[in-house]
Parts: sequence; C-alpha cells; structure tokens
Amino acid sequence: MKEHRLHLLGRFAEKYLSPSERLSEVMFGLIMVLTVTSTLSIALADGEGSRAVLIVGALGANAAWGIVDGVMYVLTSVLERGRHSRLVASIRSAKDRDTAVRAIEEDLDATMISVLDDERKKHIYEDVLMSAAASSPEEPRVTRDDVYGAIACFLLVFVSVLPLLVPFFLVNDLGLAIRASNLIAIVMLFAIGYETAKYTNKNRLKAGATMVLIGAAIVFVTVLLGG
Repeated sequence: MKEHRLHLLGRFAEKYLSPSERLSEVMFGLIMVLTVTSTLSIALADGEGSRAVLIVGALGANAAWGIVDGVMYVLTSVLERGRHSRLVASIRSAKDRDTAVRAIEEDLDATMISVLDDERKKHIYEDVLMSAAASSPEEPRVTRDDVYGAIACFLLVFVSVLPLLVPFFLVNDLGLAIRASNLIAIVMLFAIGYETAKYTNKNRLKAGATMVLIGAAIVFVTVLLGG
C-alpha cells in the first residue's frame, strides 16, 4: 500500500513538475532536514524529549518550506505567463516588423534556440511573429495546473523528510540516530546528483559526489549563520 501511494505521488509530480523541479524539491527537503537536525543536535541533550523536538522540528520545517515552495511555484508560473503576454503585446504594438523581430530575439536568446543557426532562428522568429499577430495578450491568472504543481512541490518536500526520520524511531541512542539520519540524507543526495546527470550529460558518479558536497556546504553555512 505504501509503495502504491509513493508510485501515485511520483506519477502526480511527474505530470505537473519537470524532472529538474522534482529533483530540486527533494534536494531542498533533504537539506532542510539536515539543517534542522544539525542545528538542534548542538543544543539538545539525549532523551525522549529531545528526540521528539527533532522529529517535530524536522516535520514542521519541511511542511513550512513545502508551503513556501508551493506558493513560489504558483507565482513563478503566473509571472512566466505574464512575460509571454508582455511579449505578445510588444509584438502587436511594435512600430515596424524589425522592431517586433528584435523583441522576439531578445526574449528567446537565452533559450535552446541559441544553438540554432541564423537561418533556422529566422524561421522561428517568423512563426512567433505570425502567431503573436493573430492572438491577443491575456491577463495571467492562476490555473488549476498551477495549484496542482504547488501541491506536488509541497508533497515532495514533505515526503522527503520521512526516510530521514526512520532512525529516530529505531535507534535508542540519539547521537547514533542523528548520524544514521545524516547518512541516509547523504545517500539520497548522491542519488539525486546521479539522476540529475541524465539531463546534463555529466559523469554520474561525479555528479552524485558534487551534489553531496553542495548539500553539505549549504548545511554548514546555514548552521554557521544560526540556522
């Protein structure tokens, strides 16, 4: 039943989030848990009360971060559609064809179109120009997909904390439980880096190791600055 629910979560997240977004959300969740456990373990002594504080703190922090990330996902989606709407408006209000094409070129310059030759770029600019001329700019609004994407962000961030909490229920010694939790986080960070390499054409082992180092560095700086 648990595996079935995780499969449904994966399918849900896959539908509304890109691969990089899904991996990023899990990474953020892991880093948040590492930050909380590392910060609190400095101040707390061994005991059931301290164990409960760590568990509740990790769950609360990831829930809060998941909500923030979900809201940011919605805002980013709306802003992106607003950018497209402004481009359409700029094209339609351009004083001449060359001005309109320059607006399209500036907007698309940072996308994958940059790898194309000038002739192919020109064809794409013409297609965008014709499409924009035939459409009207729309006011960007929050859509159902935005809301579902935000829910997916929250679930990925929140669920990512669960494997790291398992040692706190199975290991009596709090210090050992924290180390076991950190080890699980390191393994998961490595797996994220390993998986990310599929989309970046990087060496998978190096990508995994790099992700672990990045996560450790972020946690170190966060704890050093007071959490």
